[in-house]
Amino acid sequence: MSEKKGQNFLHGAAIYTVGIILVKILGAVYKIPLGNILDDEGFAFFDITYKIYNFFLTIATAGLPVAMSRLISEADSLDRDNQVYRIFKVSTATFLALGAVGTAVMMLFPSEIASYMNKIQTTKSIFVMAPSVVLVCVTAAYRGYAQGHADMIPTTVSQVVETAVKVVVGLGAAGWLYKKGYSMEICVAGAILGTTVSSLAAMFYMMAAVHRKYPVKPPKEANDKPPSNKWVLSNLLRIGIPITISTSIMSVIQLMDAGITMSQLKNAAGYADQAAGVLYGVYGKAMTVYNVPSAFVVPFLSSIVPAVAAARMKQGPGEAANIAESAMRMCTLLCLPMAIGMAVLAEPCMKVLYPQAASQGALLLFELGITCYFMTMSLMTNSILPANGNERLPLISIVLGGVVKVVVTYVLVGNPNINIYGAPIGTLCCYIVMLGSNLYFMARHMARPVNIGRVVGRSGLSAVIMGIAAWAVWSLLHGLMGGVLTTVAGRELNVMLPLVAAVGTGVVVYCVLVIALRAITLEDMKLFPKGEKLAKKLHIH
Repeated sequence: MSEKKGQNFLHGAAIYTVGIILVKILGAVYKIPLGNILDDEGFAFFDITYKIYNFFLTIATAGLPVAMSRLISEADSLDRDNQVYRIFKVSTATFLALGAVGTAVMMLFPSEIASYMNKIQTTKSIFVMAPSVVLVCVTAAYRGYAQGHADMIPTTVSQVVETAVKVVVGLGAAGWLYKKGYSMEICVAGAILGTTVSSLAAMFYMMAAVHRKYPVKPPKEANDKPPSNKWVLSNLLRIGIPITISTSIMSVIQLMDAGITMSQLKNAAGYADQAAGVLYGVYGKAMTVYNVPSAFVVPFLSSIVPAVAAARMKQGPGEAANIAESAMRMCTLLCLPMAIGMAVLAEPCMKVLYPQAASQGALLLFELGITCYFMTMSLMTNSILPANGNERLPLISIVLGGVVKVVVTYVLVGNPNINIYGAPIGTLCCYIVMLGSNLYFMARHMARPVNIGRVVGRSGLSAVIMGIAAWAVWSLLHGLMGGVLTTVAGRELNVMLPLVAAVGTGVVVYCVLVIALRAITLEDMKLFPKGEKLAKKLHIH
């Protein structure tokens, strides 16, 4: 077996995680200054445009790349090169067609879409964003091909390239337009231009990387008979459509949620259009911080499908269940401390990242911090079930969670005493229902149920103690520096320095506890590149 084929899923995830860290650093360089260039209402335009874009993108790319990587992984594990090539060829044509439809709808009906979202000011941004859909669809085909070979490097590098270009073009365009005195909706369209240009750059990189690294056609000595186009398409759709429907429903619910939130703030809670836009904008800024931990789950989501699929084919359902539980454990290890840290340090985080944002941001981020872990684990289990051959089950979970979200958001946001704070409560209820449903389905349909104690226990204890320590350091230092009002780049030092100290303390405390409580074991470390050597240095047994 080649080294590439011998890679386990955490090797791929570890490679991808390094890239994600770089992407998140670049993303912070993009979104945080952008959030301060755009006022709260302008950021609402930006956030709504992205939700519309994600809806069309989800329809085109949510399930099919997963199906493609699964089919390629299964064929590649059996050395069927002709079948791999045929899957790639049919998949690429399918992605291109779906992406073209999404782009056409956004370009032909931008004002109608903007009107539905109660923000006609987003019309120009929607039009500028439209080409990104087809570009990302083509990129997704090439990423799925590489991931099906258990190779995360091209995907990782392409995402770094994509984010870097978006920072330069999007932030540069938004800043230049703002300085020239253009309206906020034009400034937002300039920021969105960065996404379109970066999508083009990522597509060109992925095409070049895949064609350089893998043969476009199978070698002459390949003697397996390629399946028909009809067979590939039918299997692609059989696996991909349930996943697409599941994820698309979530995108529809998010669009409805945005529309319901804006409508309820204005019609039921009694806010004027601009005031409602400000509230939704600061909610969007809090969501930017909330979404950071989910980025660390993406490497596992991209690696878990081919890994579980290949394990089921070659080693049986028991090993597939072991891989699924291992992925959930590592997800907890990474994301739970970030969620707790976000909640306990919500106020200083918002003051440092968005000093000009409305005051509601702190409590919104606190609520979202509580939600964050349930969200990341819902995403993980939504990928594990299809990888295990249960493509339709996440659809049930998402529908149940989505209905709960819409109902709770509608009721709470419409209450003037709760208003925008009801939106994250609806999100929390949604993901609790979704995760609970998925765990039930996994217990019924996998070789064995997930051991929640092994997944959460020691990591959870470490994360809780870390949160207490971080909050204590923040409170103590902020109290001692209460009279210091010196600012750096608009940030008050009596907020920024205690926050840095609290985060640093939290990281150190958590790392020490994880090792001391053996939340991560030698077997876990062996799954990472050179993990055994690192385990010896850290005295992990």
